[in-house]
Amino acid sequence: MRVGTSFSPRRCARFGLPVQETFRDVLGRGFAIVRVSAYWDEIAERGYAELDWLLDAARTAQQPIVLTVGMKAIQWPEFYLPAGQPSPAVPRGGRIGRDPRLAGQVLSFISETVGRYRDRTEIVAWQVENEPFNRSGPHHWWIDPRLVRREMQAVRAIDARRPILINAFAHFDAELDSESRPRHGPFGMRRLSPERTILDMLGAGDVLGLDVYAAIGAMTEGGPKVRRADADSAASAARWLRAARARGRDAWIVEAQAEPWEPSHDTYANPVSFSPDDLVANFERLAAAGFSTILLWGCEYWWWRAAAGDHRWLDAAAHVMRAT
Repeated sequence: MRVGTSFSPRRCARFGLPVQETFRDVLGRGFAIVRVSAYWDEIAERGYAELDWLLDAARTAQQPIVLTVGMKAIQWPEFYLPAGQPSPAVPRGGRIGRDPRLAGQVLSFISETVGRYRDRTEIVAWQVENEPFNRSGPHHWWIDPRLVRREMQAVRAIDARRPILINAFAHFDAELDSESRPRHGPFGMRRLSPERTILDMLGAGDVLGLDVYAAIGAMTEGGPKVRRADADSAASAARWLRAARARGRDAWIVEAQAEPWEPSHDTYANPVSFSPDDLVANFERLAAAGFSTILLWGCEYWWWRAAAGDHRWLDAAAHVMRAT
């Protein structure tokens, strides 16, 4: 069993935490994998200095890293187009990436980034985009599969040794699945299956990533509400695990919910959606479903709560790691 997490300097800073000190603490926890992102907008404006530092620190700590590349990255607002980039003429909920100019620019960014880091021994896999076939972000865009194939080709042209990972927001409930999964085909009559689309793209040894959440808060007309995932969400993920292995691919849980998803910032410090016990329970049900690589989502939140004297979240993560 490999237990990992994801780390975002931007998210860390939003919590008011010192980025470098917190990342060193994360590296000291003994995670099997830590996922970080190459943020296109930041690199276009300020260069690779922050990402260089993260990877240097990981190499010193002998920490395996998954690096995400593309126009989408870890954390809201999902899409990280450089400042000054003309706003794509894509309607809300539409498919981004068909514009040749934008496609050429993101392909150049991916090639530049992979070329810069291909000799880094700490990088164990490249993640191409983040949930590319789920509608997300302020405009609910999703990425053209033809562009994602070209992005994968760009990665392989520079580094054919490491596996490619592509992830999807996995089954939650019928309503959220419908909101997340784009329509396609003639007259938009069909719902695209992100998992199947990814599996059809992956090569032998590549990885299908699944993001599995148990509770999502939202503000509704009737006030704050917490939606709970269907009871079959882990079983649904397990079916994709079997499908991946049948094709000679692997499947990981790239995001296992391990922090609250609150309906309001007012309850963020005292959450109503998700607890440390839920962190453990969510991990255990995914491990029982057969997954041997599970990355816990939300480590910046754990450190934020610890800074306020609440160590329950860090303790829950540590308990999961000890149990494996």
